[in-house]
Amino acid sequence: MISVEKLEGGIARLVIATEGSVNTLSTATNVEFAKIVDEVTRDPAVTGIIITSSKSDFAVGGNLDELRAAMTPAAVAAIIDPSLKAFRQLELSGKPVVAALNGTALGGGYEIALACHRRIAADRPDAQFGLPEAGLGLMPGAGGTQRLPRLIGIAAAAELILKGKTLGAKDALKAGLVDELVAPEKLTDAAIAWIKANPQASQPWDRKGFVLPGDDPQSVKGRNWEIGQWAKVRSRAAGTDEGAMAILYVLHHGVERALDAGIAIERRHFIRLASAPEAKNRIRNTFFAPKAARPNPPAGAGEQIKTVGVIGGGMMGNGIAFSSARAGLDVVLIDVTEEKAAEAAGRIAKIAERQVSRGRMSEADAKSLVSKIECTADYAKLAKADFVIEAVFERLDVKHDVYRKAEAVLRPDVTIASNTSSIPIAKLAAGLNDPSRMVGMHFFAPVETMKLLEIIVAPGTSEKARGEALAIAKALKKSVIVVKDGLGFFTSRMVSSLSSEAMTLLAEGVAPQVIDNVMVDQGFAIGPATLAELTKLPLLKDIMLSMSSDGMPVSMKGSRAVEALTKLVDAGREGKMAGKGIYDYSEAGPKSWSGLAEIFAPRAPSLAGETVRRRLLYTQSLEAVRALEDGTVDDPVTADLAAVTGWGYPSHLGGPFALIDTIGAQEFAVRADALRAEFGERFAVPGKLRDMAAKGERFHAL
Repeated sequence: MISVEKLEGGIARLVIATEGSVNTLSTATNVEFAKIVDEVTRDPAVTGIIITSSKSDFAVGGNLDELRAAMTPAAVAAIIDPSLKAFRQLELSGKPVVAALNGTALGGGYEIALACHRRIAADRPDAQFGLPEAGLGLMPGAGGTQRLPRLIGIAAAAELILKGKTLGAKDALKAGLVDELVAPEKLTDAAIAWIKANPQASQPWDRKGFVLPGDDPQSVKGRNWEIGQWAKVRSRAAGTDEGAMAILYVLHHGVERALDAGIAIERRHFIRLASAPEAKNRIRNTFFAPKAARPNPPAGAGEQIKTVGVIGGGMMGNGIAFSSARAGLDVVLIDVTEEKAAEAAGRIAKIAERQVSRGRMSEADAKSLVSKIECTADYAKLAKADFVIEAVFERLDVKHDVYRKAEAVLRPDVTIASNTSSIPIAKLAAGLNDPSRMVGMHFFAPVETMKLLEIIVAPGTSEKARGEALAIAKALKKSVIVVKDGLGFFTSRMVSSLSSEAMTLLAEGVAPQVIDNVMVDQGFAIGPATLAELTKLPLLKDIMLSMSSDGMPVSMKGSRAVEALTKLVDAGREGKMAGKGIYDYSEAGPKSWSGLAEIFAPRAPSLAGETVRRRLLYTQSLEAVRALEDGTVDDPVTADLAAVTGWGYPSHLGGPFALIDTIGAQEFAVRADALRAEFGERFAVPGKLRDMAAKGERFHAL
């Protein structure tokens, strides 16, 4: 994995070459690296050391499979400890050490470079440098939080480390992450030249009188900066980002001490963080789950699709049309009148303008994109469509009406997809002459930015329709969850379980602030009572009524959601847009409506916040297990990703399945049984979960 080459003048070149297309740093690699470092630093014939890679990139960080599998602090320590020892041995060897960065160096790969006395990088436009661990809910664990601040200053380092930000070669040089850029073919020559010119190299932080660059953390300015950073981190996701909290802690407490003490502090927090379930949940959802959710259409599926028809010029239809054109497809958008179609065209142009203002596309590209979309009321224009997506009002009769009009002009082999969020696809397909041509494609708003797409396959859906839906998803660069047909599918079924329990709590007299705060404190962006306000209470009432119909999920049993929403709507409460709902809205902010106590008698005694939290979280997990049990979903990994990306389930909790794993199936079942005894059958433990609890099984292997 690591070879040693002898160069001129006693210089040893260490060449990293791990298995796979890129260099990743596993325990075996780290142990071997430490062994070789010990040998070359002790060898009196070695006058200098160059560390480089035989691959296109230098090294992209630790082996995430191995780190994910490390379930205890001791297991994590075994991965990083060899590197920590080797890096310090390099620094203190008395021999000049150069990182010859032939390409990207990230995470542990960049931490190798930080332990070298000089960082010379190949001037490549595709190379990236930095410490991106925060993006995975982690922190640097091989000295990165201690060496980078000592190199460029604590504020500059924190800006990069907390955001997991990486820099291209020229920006890395400007920021001080690398010391020199050279042509790729000159990399070794430049490293040799520096070693010859600096035979007694040492790190600045190991020299007497070293002063930290930038502001002194102990100064007034430094303290104010630190206080501000803590406030920012705590305000983000209610302070549930353990990785960011740990980074700030080790930056503060480590940098004010000598390097060895700082690294010891970093090590302690890294092994705690990396062995905890929260980090593993984040790693799964950030790195592994998106791979599992990549659309994988059958070979040749959708190759003939050049033009997409979109029926409906509302927010969803506009987003679908924009996204399809961005994928290079021609689009025909149908609305009810020419005037409405023109308004839709204007809104699509606004979407393009926003993308330009955010630097996501050029004005020329935006103009070209908009020109690919034809907005009209003439269904005859759909004759040229190769695939159609319906995105009209969520009413069965309205959808059936547009299907009749579309089917009259479409070729018989053209697939029709519905963007319905809850109506069973089989019911929609009954309005077609050929029900097999229909598939569900539930997009999430705003379509142009939300990655998730739920594809719903009815019993009668053809393989062609399913394959083409996957092909469109791939073209639109969506993450997909493929589910079986049924009331609410998976995502709406899950969100309904949350909304139903929240409204039931409200009907029981629990204050809306309590309902909201317990979930915000868990890391949800907004609480379920506020979410109901944004949905609009009359609409949510209709949704709860539909979810209470035949085939309703178990989570609706004993629900008082319809009762609560009926009372609110009858009292003239509509939601945030109207300025009056569960809360009253004014310039001073939302305030609980004073009339709540009249229609919902305050609960006495009050319900403990922990009980409220469990009811809101456990109802989702239990319904998720039922969805797995009945075949609605078949993969907890993509189902949990759908929760995180679809309705903002906190990534550190992992998703409804991961929550059970974190608590343990047996303990979760015991707690659910207690909820069932007090609050009803909707908290009944499914047979699958009961069996898993008995066997000590998990939904996620790691």
